[in-house]
Amino acid sequence: MEGNLNTIPLTELLELIHGHRRSGVLEVKVGPLPLSLRFSAGEVVGAAILDWEGLEALFAFPLHPKEGPFRFQPGPPSQERPLLPFTTLLGEWARVNDEWDRFRTLVDSPSRVLEAIRPKAPLEVFQGGKSVRAAAKAWGVPLLIAMERAYMGVREGDLYPLRRYAWYALRIRYQGRKGKTLEEYGQLQALLDGTRNLGEVIAAGVPVSLVRRYLVQALSSGEIAPPGRGWLLRDLTWEMDKEGEA
Repeated sequence: MEGNLNTIPLTELLELIHGHRRSGVLEVKVGPLPLSLRFSAGEVVGAAILDWEGLEALFAFPLHPKEGPFRFQPGPPSQERPLLPFTTLLGEWARVNDEWDRFRTLVDSPSRVLEAIRPKAPLEVFQGGKSVRAAAKAWGVPLLIAMERAYMGVREGDLYPLRRYAWYALRIRYQGRKGKTLEEYGQLQALLDGTRNLGEVIAAGVPVSLVRRYLVQALSSGEIAPPGRGWLLRDLTWEMDKEGEA
């Protein structure tokens, strides 16, 4: 079974698989963002955006995309437990999608680095500049909780978004053949030698929007595959949405 989400909404597709108690893997792609869902007897037992797995990744994926190719590959049922009961999962997915939309009105992605203006608890972790993802790890809380705290901090004037992202620290060294992606972004090629991070590449005069578009294409095509590429791709596409680049 394959098609496009412009002919059947994702929610209806999921309900169809659930209603017929199908087992297998559903692959969906919205723009450059892929989602892989594993079903067993109609229940969702696994979800991933590249190497980012679980409910956190699933709920960060848009539930109501207007279009995008999909393909369902039937397979044998597994003994894995459902991530959540199907109806509960759909409800939570919708709720968390709405929360992400709300929080991103002030903080465009969890990779955004924030600075504490008034470092009161628990926002003191942002002193010196820290991304929301890094703050979530420091607090030991789910990413959505950290995003809510960051949103409230910015809204109340306790936090200030800096003009940089966590991915600025990445060092990318392109090896092997000259790929299509690099040909399209020729001015980056000489700088992607592993000796400087992406923040330094941007400081050298390469526009942040160009670097972001390169990363999205290279991650989506598998041309580069750093650890954490799933959440990195999700954050980059969120940032592009906010900037109107997508």
